[in-house]
Amino acid sequence: MKPIDVEEPADTRACLRYWPVTSAIPLDMSLETQFEAVAPMDMSLEAGFELLSLADANDPVYAGIQALVQEVFHSDDIQKIRLKEQPEPKIPSSCTANIDHEDAIYALALHHPAVNAKPTDDAYAELFSYIRKSVETGTQPLPPPNEIAMPAVNYRDDGAGTRIDGAEAKPGKSADEIAGPLLDIRASDSLLNIEALEEFMTEIFSEEDELADDSDGKPVLFQRILDIGVLPLVLCKHSVRRIRALLEPCAAAHLSKHVSSDRLNRLVGLLVAAIQTAKDASLASMIKDGMLVDRGTELVTAYCERLELAMSVTCLGLEVAVLVFHMVAQGKALHVSSMGDLLHDCVAFLKECLLDCVVPLLDMDPECELAHAVFNRSQPLHGQMCTLLEAALATTNSVTAITAQHALCEEDIVPLLYASISVMFCSSALLSSGIESNLFESVRRSSQSLLRSVFELRADQRPWILEEILASLIKLPAQKRVQSMHRIAGGKSVQFITVLLLQLLQATAQSPEDLTAGFESGALSAKEYRILLQRHKKAVSMVSSSADFTIRYMIGRCAKRESKGTANEAEFRALLELFINDCVVLLGHPQWPAAELVVRIYSLHILEVLDDDKSDVVLKALALESAAQIASHIAQSQRLHDSSGGDGSGLEWISPSSSLESISRFQTATTTILEYLQAKVVSGESTGAIPLYIGNWAAMLVATLLKGSRSESSSDNDADTGDSGADNSDLGSDDSDSDSDSDSDNDQKDVSSTFDIHKRKAIEECLQVYAAIAHRSTKAMSTTASYTSAAEAARATLLLQPLYRSFDMLLTRVTLALGASQVALRSKALRALNQIALHRPPVLYQANVKYAINHRLQDSSPQVREAAIDLIGKHIAHNPELTDQYYEFISVRVLDKGSSVRRRVMRILADIYALSENIEQLVDIGIRLLQRTNDDERTIRELAFKTLQELWFSYSRSADADEETVAAETARNVFNTLSPDGQKEMLKRVRVMTGVVEAVRSHELVDLMASLFEHVSSGPSQSEAEDAQLVIRCVIDALFEQLLRAEESAADGLDAGTDIAEGFSVATCLRFISTLSSIAPEAVGLHAESLSAYLKLSKTAEQDTLANVLVIFGNTLLKIPHPGAAFLRSLEDDLISLLSSSPQNILALAVPCMCDLIEKLTRNHVKLIRVFRSCVLQLCREQRVISGGGKGALTSKNLMRFIILAGLSCRYFDFDKHRQRQKEHFRELDQLAKGSMVELLNELLLFFARPIHSAPVQLAAIQMLGQLHIKRPRLAVEPQARAMMDRALTGDSASHQLQVLRNFLEFLRTDAKRLAAQERDDRSKEREIDAKALVGNTGGMSEAGVGASLMQTYLDRIIGATFATNAAPLRAAGFEVISLVLEQGLAHPLKCMPALIALSTSSDPYIRNKALKLHQELSFKHASFIHSRDLEGVRKAYEYQLLVRGQTEDVSGYDSSADLRDRPDRPAACLQFLYSLSRSRRTRRNELLTMLVKACDFDAGTAAYSDANSTDIPFVRFVAENISALEFKYLDEVLHTIYQISSVIASSGLNLYQQIETDATHEASAGDDAQGAQWQQATRASVCIGILFVLREFLKSHYGVSESRCTSYNPGEAAGARDKAAAWHAQDDGGRIDWGPCPYALQRMESTADCIAQRQRFRRMMAESLVASEESPVLAANAAADRFAPDAPGDELLNAEDLEMLSVDDLDEAG
Repeated sequence: MKPIDVEEPADTRACLRYWPVTSAIPLDMSLETQFEAVAPMDMSLEAGFELLSLADANDPVYAGIQALVQEVFHSDDIQKIRLKEQPEPKIPSSCTANIDHEDAIYALALHHPAVNAKPTDDAYAELFSYIRKSVETGTQPLPPPNEIAMPAVNYRDDGAGTRIDGAEAKPGKSADEIAGPLLDIRASDSLLNIEALEEFMTEIFSEEDELADDSDGKPVLFQRILDIGVLPLVLCKHSVRRIRALLEPCAAAHLSKHVSSDRLNRLVGLLVAAIQTAKDASLASMIKDGMLVDRGTELVTAYCERLELAMSVTCLGLEVAVLVFHMVAQGKALHVSSMGDLLHDCVAFLKECLLDCVVPLLDMDPECELAHAVFNRSQPLHGQMCTLLEAALATTNSVTAITAQHALCEEDIVPLLYASISVMFCSSALLSSGIESNLFESVRRSSQSLLRSVFELRADQRPWILEEILASLIKLPAQKRVQSMHRIAGGKSVQFITVLLLQLLQATAQSPEDLTAGFESGALSAKEYRILLQRHKKAVSMVSSSADFTIRYMIGRCAKRESKGTANEAEFRALLELFINDCVVLLGHPQWPAAELVVRIYSLHILEVLDDDKSDVVLKALALESAAQIASHIAQSQRLHDSSGGDGSGLEWISPSSSLESISRFQTATTTILEYLQAKVVSGESTGAIPLYIGNWAAMLVATLLKGSRSESSSDNDADTGDSGADNSDLGSDDSDSDSDSDSDNDQKDVSSTFDIHKRKAIEECLQVYAAIAHRSTKAMSTTASYTSAAEAARATLLLQPLYRSFDMLLTRVTLALGASQVALRSKALRALNQIALHRPPVLYQANVKYAINHRLQDSSPQVREAAIDLIGKHIAHNPELTDQYYEFISVRVLDKGSSVRRRVMRILADIYALSENIEQLVDIGIRLLQRTNDDERTIRELAFKTLQELWFSYSRSADADEETVAAETARNVFNTLSPDGQKEMLKRVRVMTGVVEAVRSHELVDLMASLFEHVSSGPSQSEAEDAQLVIRCVIDALFEQLLRAEESAADGLDAGTDIAEGFSVATCLRFISTLSSIAPEAVGLHAESLSAYLKLSKTAEQDTLANVLVIFGNTLLKIPHPGAAFLRSLEDDLISLLSSSPQNILALAVPCMCDLIEKLTRNHVKLIRVFRSCVLQLCREQRVISGGGKGALTSKNLMRFIILAGLSCRYFDFDKHRQRQKEHFRELDQLAKGSMVELLNELLLFFARPIHSAPVQLAAIQMLGQLHIKRPRLAVEPQARAMMDRALTGDSASHQLQVLRNFLEFLRTDAKRLAAQERDDRSKEREIDAKALVGNTGGMSEAGVGASLMQTYLDRIIGATFATNAAPLRAAGFEVISLVLEQGLAHPLKCMPALIALSTSSDPYIRNKALKLHQELSFKHASFIHSRDLEGVRKAYEYQLLVRGQTEDVSGYDSSADLRDRPDRPAACLQFLYSLSRSRRTRRNELLTMLVKACDFDAGTAAYSDANSTDIPFVRFVAENISALEFKYLDEVLHTIYQISSVIASSGLNLYQQIETDATHEASAGDDAQGAQWQQATRASVCIGILFVLREFLKSHYGVSESRCTSYNPGEAAGARDKAAAWHAQDDGGRIDWGPCPYALQRMESTADCIAQRQRFRRMMAESLVASEESPVLAANAAADRFAPDAPGDELLNAEDLEMLSVDDLDEAG
C-alpha cells in the first residue's frame, strides 16, 4: 500500500482512537464493513489531552489515515521497538504477533522531548510522519527534522537474534554512534519515573485523607459516586490512566526496591475499591430492566441517568482491570499481598461485564425501547455504550497478554473462557455499518484471540473449550449460526465456527524452535534422525488429538442414546455435516492444513461407524453422505491433477528411490507455500499453518533419510544394524514413512544403490530451508509467492496425503452399505454411490458395484429401487458402454410395482432411445413403452403416450420441408418430399415400429398400437395432432417405398436390399401395413391398389402374405380414393378365384372382403348369389342323401368348404334384406327357399353339427353357427342351438369345446362393439321416441339380452371346460370369455371368482396380469362380498396347478414363473395377490389368514380315503407353502398366523393324538385288521398336522419370533406394538420350507410300514414338544419311558395351552 502523507493532525488523532488489532486477528475474516477490525486505545498524555471524535466515519481522509496506520504498524520494524529494559513477554507459539503497539508508541511519545514540550496534535502528526519515513528506508533511518530530536531506531541481526539499538539521532551521525548513550540513560529514566510515581501516589493519598475529613471538598484525582455502593469516593479514570502511564517505564526490580509495600498496598486497596464500586453499579440488572420496555414507551429520565452513570462506573472498573493486568504482565507489585485477590476480582468483574452486559447489548431485541436509546447516535446513551465496549475490548486485549504468561489459575480461566465464548457467538442486527459495527466485531475477535491463546497454552483446557464452543453454538438459533461467514479465495465462504475450530487446532502445533532442532548442524546419524523423526511426529500429535476429540464429540452427540432421540441430535448432525463440508471446501487452501487432518480423521471414524453393525442408523446415513462427499472430492482432485499434470511433472511421495528432480520439485512447491504463509504472519492468516506443514513434510523427509542411512548401514555391514531394525517397527506406525519399513533385505540393497549422497544433500538442503523459515515464522517477510501459486502448490502436495489414498476404502464401504438391512441406508448408499460416480464414472464398471446395483434394482422397497434407477439413469444414457452393461437390468423395471420407479425408468428409456443406434435396443424400448400405455396408473399412461409421441410422432417442418411443399404433396407420397436426413430419420422410426409389431404378434399389442395412433392423432393441441398425422402418412409412405424395394431385391435374387432398405422384407412390410390399415385406413388406402398383384399370385404367394393383403383390402377397400372400374373388376375376379382352393383362414378373410366389394362398390350381386346358391344346393343335396340313410357324396373337405362359404356369405351379406329391395336380382334364391336364407342355413348347419358327421364337419358347422348367431342372435337361444352347445361343451372333444368358446367370445365382442357404436350414436344426436317399442315390438331389445342369457346359462360349463384339460388354447379362450362376462356384467361376479383366483396363478403373463387386474377392480367395486368365495378360489388354484403340473409332487405354493423377483432371497407365493388385496384392512386380513390356516385343518371323520390320499395332503402343503411365502408387512400378521396354527394343533391335533394313542394299544392284538380306512385316514391327518408344525417353526425362525411372544399373543387386543415392521431373516434354505421333519408332505405313503413310521413320528413330535414346554410332567415321565397310556388313571387329556408350546426343533434335539 502506498504511504499517504497527511497534513491534518486532528484527523490523525481521530484515526488513532481505534487501533488496528489485525496483528491478533486474521485479515481475511469476512467483514461486511468498509475497513478492517479496529480496537480502541488510550493515547492521552495529560489530563486535558482529550481524544477527538471523528464526525464522519466514511470520510475519505479517514480511509487514507487508516491505510497509513495499518502500513506503519503492521510492518516488521515497528514491532521490534524496545524502549524498556525489561524483557518482552514471550510470543505465543501460534505465530501471532501479540506485541502491544499502543504501549510502544505511547512510551515513545512520553519520552520524546518534543512531545513533552508541545503536547499538541502537531507532535503526533510529526511523530507518525517520522516513523513512516524511517520505515520506508529499511535499515537506514532518516535523520529527524532539525526542530524535533526524534529517537532513531536501527536493527541488526548478529546471529543470535534481532537486536534493537536506539539513541538520540543527530544530523550526520549513524545509529551506532548514538546507541551507547541511550542505553546508559535507561536505568536513570526508570528511577525518575519511580520518583514521579511516588509523588503522584502522595497526591492521591493526601487528597483521599482530605476528602475523608471534608465531605464537601472538591475531588481532583477522585470522583464522588453517591448513588452506588458504600464507598462513594473512588479514583477517577484519569488518575488510573496516570498511574498506568507512570508504572509503564518503571523496572519491576526498581519498583519493589524503592516503593514501600505499605504504599503499594494502599494503592491496591484503592483499586479494589474501584472494582467493588463498579460491581455495585449493577449495570447488568439495569440493562435487563430496560430490555423489558417495549418500543414506543419512552424511557424515564431518571433511569437513563442512572444507566449512564452505571456505564461510566463500569468503564472505570474496566480501566482498573487494564491497569492490574498490565502490572501482572510486567511483574510489577506482585510482592503485594493483596495483588492476587485483586487479580481474581478483576477477572471475575471482566467475566461478569462480558457475560451480563456486553452479551445482552449485542443480542438485544430490536423492538425494545432500550435498543433505540443505545444504538441511535442522536441519543446520549449511544456514546456511553461505545465507551463501554471500547473499555471491554481493551480489557480483553490486556487479559490475553497475561494468559500467555500463565499468570491466571484455572479458577480464573474457566469463567473467563465461558464469557468469551458467549461473546463470540453474539450477533446483532441493530448495528449499522461504520465504527460501531467495527467495534462490535472487534470485541468478538478479541474474545476469539483470548480463547485461542488459552487453547494454545493450556492443553488441559482444550477438551472443555471445544465442548463448550460446540454446546454454545447448538444453543444459538439456526439463523444466527450462519450470519458470520468467512470468505476465502475463489469466492466461496465457510462458517465462522469452522474457521475458529481450525484456528484452535492449528494453534496447538508445537513451536518452530522445537520442530527444527538439529537442522542447522548438517548431516545427522541414524539415531539422531530417529529422535528427530519422533519429535516431528510429536509436533502434530496435539493437533491430531484435538481434532480427534472434536470429531468424536460431535459424532457421539449425533447418535441416539437409549433409543430416545433429542432435538440436539439433529442439531449436532447438521453442525457436523456443515463442519466437514467446510473442511472439504478448504482442502487445498494453503492457510488451512488442519482441514486435511480433520477430514482424514473423520474418514477413519466414518469407516468405523460403517463397519460396526450396532451403529445408529441415522449416524450411518450421515457417514454414508460424508463418505460420498469425501470420495467425490478425492476423485475430482485426482481427475484435475491427471488432466493438468499427466506429463509426469507432478509431485510424488519422497522416498529413497525418488529422483533429484522429484526432490527439487517437492522443495519448490513446499517452499512456495511456506513463503506465502510467512508473508501472512502478522495478519494472523497463517495461524499454526507453518509448524503443521513443516511437521508433516519434515517427518517424511527425515524418514527418507533414516531409511537411506539404514540401507547404507546394511550395505556396509554396520554394527548398528540391529538398532536400525529395532526402530523399523516404530516407523511403520507412521503414515509419513509410507510402507518402506516393511521392505525386505533385497529392497534395502536396491535402496542403497539408488540413494546416493546427492539425494541426501538435496533432502538435507530442503530441511535447512524449512529450518530457516521456521526460525523467522513469527516475522513477516516479503515474498514473491502469490496466492495462486501457493494454492496450486498446496493442492499438489495435498494429493500426497493419506486422505487421498483412501478412495478405495470409502468406495468399498459405500458398496457394502448397499446390502444393509435398513431401507434408509440402502437408499442413502445408492445416492452416495451416485455422487461418487459423477466424478469417477468407471466405478460403475466394477464387478462388485454392478452386482450390488443389480440387487438393489430388485429390492423390496420402491424407494431403494427408485434410487438405483436414478443412479443408473444419470450415467447410462450418455455412456454407450455403460448402457450395454446395465440396460438389461434397468429395462425390466418398467414393470415395477412402484409407480415412481416405472415413471423414472420410462424417462431413462426415452433418453437411451434418443441417443442409441441399436435397432434391437430401440425395438425393445418401443415395446416396453407401448405396453405402459395400458398401465393401471393414469400418470404412467399419460407419460407413455407423451414419450412415444415425442419419439415417434414429432415432426420438424423447417428441418425437412416447408408447409407449402407438404401441402402440395398431401395427395401423393409425403415421404419423398423429405430431405435425405429426414428420410433416414423416418426410416429409423419405421424400422423400430415394424420391429415392435414383429416382436410381439398379439391382438393386445395391435390394440395398443391403435390406441396410440388414435391418441396422437387427436393430440392435446392442434399442431401436435397435425404433426402426428403427417408422420403417420410418412410412415405408411415409407413402408410402401420399402415394400417396393424389397420386391425388387427379391426379384433380383438378393437377400437384402440396399442400405436404406436394410431390415425390411415383403412379409414384415405387409404385416405392419396390415396393422396400420385398421388404424389409418385413409392413408393406407392411397397405396392399396399397388397390392392387387399379390392376389393374382395367390397360388405361389405365402399364406401369411396373402392374409395380410386381404386384411389390408378389407380395412381400406372403402377408403381407396376414386378406384377405377378395371381395378374393381380385377379385384373381384381375384377374390372369387380365392374361394375355390384357399384354406379356411384365407376364406375367412376373402369372403368378407368380397361381400363388401360387391355390396358397396361393384353391385355385381349375381356372382355372390351364384356362389351362395351353389354352396347351399350342395349342402341340401348332402342333407337329403344322409337323411335318407345313404352315404354322402361330398368329401369332408369339400363339405367343409361349402359350409364355410355359405356361412360366411350369409354372415357378411344380408340376402334377406336385399331380396326384399331387389326381388328381380335375387330370383335365383327362390329356388332354394321362399323364406329366410338365414333360417335355411341355420337348419342345415344344425344338421351337419350332429355327431353322425365327422369331427371336422361338425367343427365347421359349429363355427358357422356362431357366425349366424352373431348375424341373428335369437337363433342362439333356440332349443336346437342350446342342444348343440350343450353337446359340444359336455363332450370329449376339446376342439368342439374350444370352438364353442370362440363363438361365445366373438359373439360377446361383436355385441360390445355394437352397443358402443349405439352409445356413440345416442350421444351424437337427440334420442327419438321409438313408437314400435311403445306398442310392444321389442325385437331389438330381446336380441340385446341374448348374450346375458347365454352366459348365465353356460357360465358353469364354460368354467368347467376351461379347467377340464391342460390345453392352453382352451384355457385362454375360456379366460377371455370369463373376462368379458365380468367386464360387461353379464353374470354375478361371485360365480367367476374361484376361476379368476385360479387363473391369477397362471404362468402365462397375459392371463395372470389380466386376471389380477380384474380381481382388483372387482374388489374395489364389491368389497363387501367379493371375498366370500376365497376358500373355493384357493382350492380351485390348487386344482389348476395340479392340472398344469400333472403330478401332486410337482405342485408347489411358490410362484416360480414370476417375471420380476423383488426379493431374490425368498420365493413368491402363488396367492400373494390375494393377500395383497386384503392387507389394507386388518379385519379382512386376519380373516383371510384364518381361512388359509383352517384350510389345512383335516377332519379325519369326513373325507374318504381316495380323495384324501390324492388331494388333501398336497393341498395342505400347497397352502402351507403359500403362507410361508406371503410377504408379511407387520409383526401382527405373523403372530396371528402362528396363533391360528396353534389353535388348529390344539383342537384337531389333540383329537388326532388321542385317537392314534388309542390305536397304538390295539395294534399288537388286532394285526392288519385294525388298519382299515379310518386308521389310514388318521395317518394322513397326522401328516397335515405335521405340516402345520413345520410351518409354525418356519415362521418363528424367519421372522425372529420367540415362543414366549407367540404364547402371549391375544388376537382380541389392539395391535399396538405388534404393528412394528416384520423383518425377514434370510437363511440358507432360500426362503423355502424344508420338509425333512415331515417327509410325507412330499412323498406318498406306499406301504403300511410308511404309515406306521409316520404315526410314530407324529407321536414323538407331540410328546417331545410337550416335554420341552414343561407343561405336563406326567407326559414328560411317560415320554422318558417311551410309553403312553392316555386312558390310565391319573392322566389327563392335553389342553390347547399344552399344544401351543410344541416345537419341531425340540423334537429334533431330543431325537
